[in-house]
Parts: sequence; structure tokens; C-alpha cells
Amino acid sequence: MNPESVLPARHAPGAPSKAALDACLEDIGQPQPGALALVLEVAGHAYAKAGTLVHFSAAGRRCGWVSPGCLEGDVLAAADAAQADGRVRLLDLDNRDLSDVFSGSGAGCRGRQRVVVLPLAALPGLHPILASYREHGKALRLSYATQGRLCMQTGALQAEWSLPVDVGTAAAETDGAIWALQLAPLPRVLICGAGPESEILLPLLDELGWRVDLIEPRSDWAACRAQVERLLPVTPTEGGRYDAVLVMAHHFGHDREVLATLAGWPQLPGYIGLIGPESRRDDLFATLPGSVRERLGGWLESPAGLPLGGRGAAAIALSLAARLQTQVQRLDAEQGQRCGRVPESCAIRTHEAPPC
Repeated sequence: MNPESVLPARHAPGAPSKAALDACLEDIGQPQPGALALVLEVAGHAYAKAGTLVHFSAAGRRCGWVSPGCLEGDVLAAADAAQADGRVRLLDLDNRDLSDVFSGSGAGCRGRQRVVVLPLAALPGLHPILASYREHGKALRLSYATQGRLCMQTGALQAEWSLPVDVGTAAAETDGAIWALQLAPLPRVLICGAGPESEILLPLLDELGWRVDLIEPRSDWAACRAQVERLLPVTPTEGGRYDAVLVMAHHFGHDREVLATLAGWPQLPGYIGLIGPESRRDDLFATLPGSVRERLGGWLESPAGLPLGGRGAAAIALSLAARLQTQVQRLDAEQGQRCGRVPESCAIRTHEAPPC
């Protein structure tokens, strides 16, 4: 597969579910792996956007959703069938008709989704592709053709498969169509320090799909260490891998050391937030070299977070998580500009095989 010839991919807003991705990676090595559903295309409004992943295990466990529940029966039935016969299912989940609001599932989204359901047993070589995508911060480009040809690429890794298709599930109007998507990398944050809000913030960020690295050597907050992906002993001297940094040790000396190190990073992340009032930021800057103030002065947000109201640890955690999600929105915009973003994904009409 020639990387230069891969179809121009349409940007899928937001990274896919980290939980569904991890469930898939764990399941691939099982004697009887399950199935993976991928939303290829959306028209109108839908609960799940293009690029959404849902994992189904052979034991009946699921991770992820394509709807609030009204369409899940069709997807689950397709996953069971794909696991049983090893054939791909292409679903057309269409509830744009106004009558669907008052009958049937009662869905009111008025949208249409094309969802491909892939049997994991038919995808040898998938694990290194998904593992590299998860770990190395590179986008995942993929294309799927109704003839059953699937291509994936992330960084220097690439793979393609020709899969048997259950023709009964492929609508005639999609014959010969190709879908090409680019999935954004999982966002990554470095959290320097912990406090009472961490017990709420860290699990929330994990649920939102953030990869979290934590620096916290103090024994008082030892429980927080089990809630992150990586525990670091000190602040890294280079930070190119991070999309955001939160400075929140609630300790003047610790925060001062972190700010001094961040100022030396060749490339600053899109967001750096400091817990505490503006006066605390000013006090910290007053004890740091002028070069640190010049480097971070227009970059550092203090107080960190969105002003949502409320008091206490839970309100602070929600404020910080919401602020980080606005960073995801900014990353989306940048990815979309590079990738030729469109409001929703759509099929590329062609009768040629997808170049990989």
C-alpha cells in the first residue's frame, strides 16, 4: 500500500472512544475475538458522529454507542452475525422520516448513519496498527469500500484486507462506494500535582478520552496514581507530545519549578493552566527569571478552567475538564483545516477499488 496514494481522508471530528479502542486491543488476542463497529457516514443529526467506534466482545460485552439505545439492537444483531460467519455487515440506520418520531423506536434525531461491522477474527495485523495509533499520537487514516476492502494507515504502519461481505446488508445505492476517514489522535495532558479535585477530575478525563500523565510524588495523593496512564518522577524537559498542561500541585515551590521547566520547552502545548487566582500567578512570576515570564506570560491561564460557578473540589474538577474539552475543539479545527474537513462524512462515489 503506497502512502502517497491513499484517498484524501475526511476529518472525523474528535478522537474515537479510548475505552472502545482499548477494549478492541485487548479482545484481538482472545481465542474468539468479537466485532468492531465503525460509523462511516452521517446525514442529518445523529447521536454518534463519523469515526465513532463501538466494540462487541464474543461474551456479549459492549463498549460504546451509536445511539441513545434506539438503534443498538440492529448493531448488536449485526455484530453477532459477523462474529458467527466472519462476514462484514454494512448497516443503513435511517430515521429521518418524521413518522419515526411517533412510532417504532420513537427516535427523534432525524438522521442517517452508515455503519460497518467488522469481525475482528478476519483482521490479522490490526493490533499493531491500532496500538501504534493509540500510543504515538499520529492520526489514523482508513478507507472502506462496499466490496469489502479495508485499508488503514498510521505513521509508517499500514495494512489492507479484502473481507467477505454479507451482500444482504449492503444497500444497492452504496454499491461501489468508498468511505475515507481520518481519526484524530487521542488528546494527551500532563498534570503537575494533585489535590482534592483530582479524585473527580482524573476519572472524568479518562472517560472523556484523555491520556493522562501525572507528576505527584507526595504520599498524601498516592491514590491518584492508579487513575492515570503514566506516573512521571519529574517534569519532562521537552513537551512536544502534550496537548495541554495543568499546573495544580497547590504548592508554591512545586509549581514554581514546573513553570521554570515548561518555559524551557522548545514547543509549548496549546494550553497551560495554573490553579489559583491571578495574584498567585503574579507571585510565582515575581520569583522567576524574566525569561520565564516572557515565555509564559501570554500563554499561562490563571485561574485555570471555565467560570461555570459553584464551589469546592467537584466544581473545580468540572471547570478544568470543560476547559480541556475546549482544547479538543481547537485541535479539531486544526485537524480539519489540514484534512479538508466537511460538516459530516460522506461516501466517495466511484466504481474503482480504493487505492491503498
